[in-house]
Amino acid sequence: MFKYLNPKKYINFFKQYPRLQNLLKLNNKTTRLMLMNYYFNLVKKNKNLKNFFLDGSNEINQINFKIEELYNENNLLFKSLAHNGIVIVENVLSFEEKQKVLNFFSEIEKKNISSDWIDKSIIDSSSIKYKDSNKVKISCMKKNIKYLPSLSRLNDYVTKKIFGKKINTVAEFFLHECIDTETPDSYEDTKFHIDRYLPCLKIIYTPNKINEASAPFGFIKKTHKLNNEFMRNFTLNSKKFFIDDEHLTLDLKNNEVSTICPENSLIISFTNGFHKRNIFLEKNVRKMIFFQFTNNFNFFSLLNYKKYN
Repeated sequence: MFKYLNPKKYINFFKQYPRLQNLLKLNNKTTRLMLMNYYFNLVKKNKNLKNFFLDGSNEINQINFKIEELYNENNLLFKSLAHNGIVIVENVLSFEEKQKVLNFFSEIEKKNISSDWIDKSIIDSSSIKYKDSNKVKISCMKKNIKYLPSLSRLNDYVTKKIFGKKINTVAEFFLHECIDTETPDSYEDTKFHIDRYLPCLKIIYTPNKINEASAPFGFIKKTHKLNNEFMRNFTLNSKKFFIDDEHLTLDLKNNEVSTICPENSLIISFTNGFHKRNIFLEKNVRKMIFFQFTNNFNFFSLLNYKKYN
């Protein structure tokens, strides 16, 4: 009885940021629509979220910026982010800080863990995500963001702009090693998909250059808007969280971008929009740090919108 009446169990369930996979369990479209509209109305009450995910925006084609433009008073970078749902910021860290990041990755690559990590074990994410496939090996470790002070300050600045208050997170180090070149639509995450159907931010730092062959992050611009008609219909009617290429409209295909970027770049993306990992076209190693925020910006954060305005 205590197990089922324990209030903490239900609080933990309700505070989780809504996932598309849970919405897909509702077969009744009317119920689905009511739930979507309820959450969208909460988003409207947060002025910052409303600006990025619901309001109309001026068309801005530029998505590549220098780090100095992140703090520019004209806010062109954030206006582009509001319109497109993705921007790339170049030349982010000093040489010394970038080398520090590479040293952390070297620990994972050589399996010689010497610095402080949240957990000393290297997670084999590929066995979880790709099961028996051996084309790509993914190793992951998590580090307290305090060990990356410049990236921590960047995260604070960006999250305050988007959510209204800075949101804490951890640094997730992902090392993708291509064992064998891939074919199109190899896995679910190499197809366009959405992480959530509500505002969802992902910030990715890459110390190395990303070219077309090294599995660049892919995104379809403007699909982050909650009032995007195609995305609204997809969320309401879909039975899966990803979409096959043949179901992409011409407009969506025309707005597809691959984040080809120089070393020492930051990708800021709204992953409630269509995104994917493009496939490896040659054997390579991709090193990226992911910063995600749904643990610390959750359902109760949407309810408590006054705190963020």
